[in-house]
Amino acid sequence: MIPFIDVMLVLVIIFMIAAPISTVDIEVDMPTSKIDPSRRPPKPTWVSITEDATGLRVFVMNDEVPMEGLGEAAYEAVKTNDPRIANDDFEVKDQRIYIRADGTTAYRNVVRVMNQLQNRGFTKIGFVAEDRRS
Repeated sequence: MIPFIDVMLVLVIIFMIAAPISTVDIEVDMPTSKIDPSRRPPKPTWVSITEDATGLRVFVMNDEVPMEGLGEAAYEAVKTNDPRIANDDFEVKDQRIYIRADGTTAYRNVVRVMNQLQNRGFTKIGFVAEDRRS
C-alpha cells in the first residue's frame, strides 16, 4: 500500500508543473526619454578579415578597403560611429576597434591588420569570436 502522503506529494508536483505560470498584464504608460547624443555610447567599429581565392580582404564596417588605407578608413569610421566626436580633435588611442577574422585566416594577416591599426594610433583593439556552445 502506498502511503497517503506520497500520493499527495506526487499530485502537488503534477499540479505545479501543469499550472500555467501567471503573468502580469497591467498596462503601464511608460515615460519617454530623449537621450542627449553626446551621452549615448558609440557604435562599435568593426574590422573584418577574410581570405578567399583572390587573397586577403579587409572590411571596415561593411566597406572593403585596401590594406594601405585601413588606418584612415578605421579613423573615419570611428568619427562616424561616435556622435561625441564633433571634429578631428580626438584621441585615437582611446577609441575601440573590434577585429572579426575568419578561422581560416592566417595569423600573419591578422597581425598585419593590427599593425596597420596601431600605426594609425589605435591601441584598444579587441577580438570577436563566435560562441558555439551546444
